[in-house]
Order: sequence, then C-alpha cells, then structure tokens
Amino acid sequence: MSTFNLEAAAVQTHSKTPALAADAALITDVEMAFGTTRLLLPPEAIPEAFWRGNAYTQLAEALFYGSALPPLLIEFKPGFDAQRLRRIVRSHLASCESKHDHKIAGVGYLIAQAATLTPASAHAEPVPVPEPEATAP
Repeated sequence: MSTFNLEAAAVQTHSKTPALAADAALITDVEMAFGTTRLLLPPEAIPEAFWRGNAYTQLAEALFYGSALPPLLIEFKPGFDAQRLRRIVRSHLASCESKHDHKIAGVGYLIAQAATLTPASAHAEPVPVPEPEATAP
C-alpha cells in the first residue's frame, strides 16, 4: 500500500474492491470529459453513514466544489493508486445524471472502497469505513 498526502498534492478528483479496481481502469476519456454514473451504486445500496456525512464524503464535497481539501492522508487499497482514484472520482463528480446528495454519498463510498483516510496529525487513527448496515434514499 502506498501513502499519498492530500495536503501536499491535490487529488482532483461497491463492496467488491477487486471488481471496482478493474472497472476503474476502464474509465474512458469520454467519461472523464462528460461524466459517468457507471460505478455509482443505487441510493438504496449506499450505507446510511455516507448520507449523513463522514470524512470520505467531506473529501468528495471538497473536490466537487474545488474548495480546500481536508487535512487527510490517504492509503490506497490493493489495485488502486492516485491516478486510478482520481479518474473514478472526477468522472463521477462530473456527471449531471444523479442528484447531488446521491453523487456525494456514492463518491464518498467509492473512495472508501479504494482507500483508507487518516487525519493528518501525528497520532491519528484511520477513519473507519462504516459498515453497510442501513441505507437511505
């Protein structure tokens, strides 16, 4: 696993991580330009914690709005790297198909499947990925 500091370099940017990793490699340049919802789960499949908001959705919102990134370290899961995650996130945030809340919750969940976030402080613990207990519309 590699570690990437979101403060040092801005990342512009389902439960089965290997399948997601393979699909992410296939994000096309057209999808990058015009957006896609191909990897976005339906609203009922996204865990409730991503609808309420967490570090993963805060990162997605910062990238969507072009605002300052939260001070986080990102550790990529096997099969992912900065470029692959950047393509997933940017292509899905560019889509006009889904409602904003669905897009942010879904992209936050995609980030959680690809990486582990840790606050950028000396003794911080990784931000836990909420378990998919309940879902919301």
